[in-house]
Amino acid sequence: MAPLLTEEEAALDPYAILALSTSATEKDIGRAYRQLSLKYHPDRSSAPDAPAKFREISLALDILKDVAKRQYVDGKLEGERRRKEKYAELDKKRKVMVDALNQREEEAKKAKVEAVQRRKQAAEEEEIKEAGRRMLVEAQKRAAAAAYASASQSSRAEAGPSRSNGQNGTADAQPPISPEDLTIILQFPSTSILPSTPPTLQPLLEGRYGPITHLIISEPPDTNGDTGKKKKKKGRKAVVEFKQGNWGGCWACWKDHMDGAEGRRLEDGVKARWAKGETPEWVAWADRQRQIPGSGDGGPGGGVDNGMAPAPRAPAFGSAPNLSTTSMADLMAEHAGRKEQKKKEEEFENMTLFRMRQAERDRLAEQIRLEEEEG
Repeated sequence: MAPLLTEEEAALDPYAILALSTSATEKDIGRAYRQLSLKYHPDRSSAPDAPAKFREISLALDILKDVAKRQYVDGKLEGERRRKEKYAELDKKRKVMVDALNQREEEAKKAKVEAVQRRKQAAEEEEIKEAGRRMLVEAQKRAAAAAYASASQSSRAEAGPSRSNGQNGTADAQPPISPEDLTIILQFPSTSILPSTPPTLQPLLEGRYGPITHLIISEPPDTNGDTGKKKKKKGRKAVVEFKQGNWGGCWACWKDHMDGAEGRRLEDGVKARWAKGETPEWVAWADRQRQIPGSGDGGPGGGVDNGMAPAPRAPAFGSAPNLSTTSMADLMAEHAGRKEQKKKEEEFENMTLFRMRQAERDRLAEQIRLEEEEG
């Protein structure tokens, strides 16, 4: 069947050319043609495009006057209109789905940020709690030291001039104690398992003997030398300077590790000697306090109770926790492991969210493609 419209006619929209609607009557068509033909007739218009315009007006009139051609044009225009409406509806659906997907992505991002903030806030709160615990421990230590100092002063005030050293009848006053007098060198065995760095060893010593001002650890020199002969390996040394006023802890450390001492060593084989090379005078004074009656527990100031006021004695640190089984290296390794595990969990979560979003985009694209094919 030959086409109803020529190629030139098929390229035109007669209703648009004559400015008419698809429901226009023959009378409306004739009126529109007369008005436009008078405007664009070559004999009446000098415009350069007037002949082409007049040609389009004439073809539009022929199409609309022919019933078959008009029906064909009406069907074609109706199909284009429906197709445009369908595409507009698909675009609307696509926009709604894309907006919903973007909203879900934004909500997921927001939830992730909130989770990170919650973890950060929890970590900060834990740090604050840990700092509070450390401050509480320090406050307890200071309170214990203040109570001990107060008890010492009270005991000396009550004893008064009646206390003497029992030998020359003079008052047994505490001799001056310098930082050198409070410095001990600890010699560790070569097989020692105690912490080998000041930051890890100092808490252990302070937990047992009280505050320390300085702690220096030196490694033993290479004993093989150039002779090639294998000599017995020596252990490291620790120079411990106790805090001024903590003569009780210094005395206890010395007594625990002096030659022939038994019982409360940090570990077997640890020995102690004085940094100045000789025993300070205050150690003998502390020993005399141990022999003065009235204290009753065997430390400096211990003895049999006869009603006399107790003399100052070294504080006991036996209840302090033993940290020798856990080193700082172990704690750092455990912290690093937890941090690496948390990082892997966050990476897995990010990859899972990315795959879910990609799958949702692919599903929407496939749905839109199928709807377009059905249309």
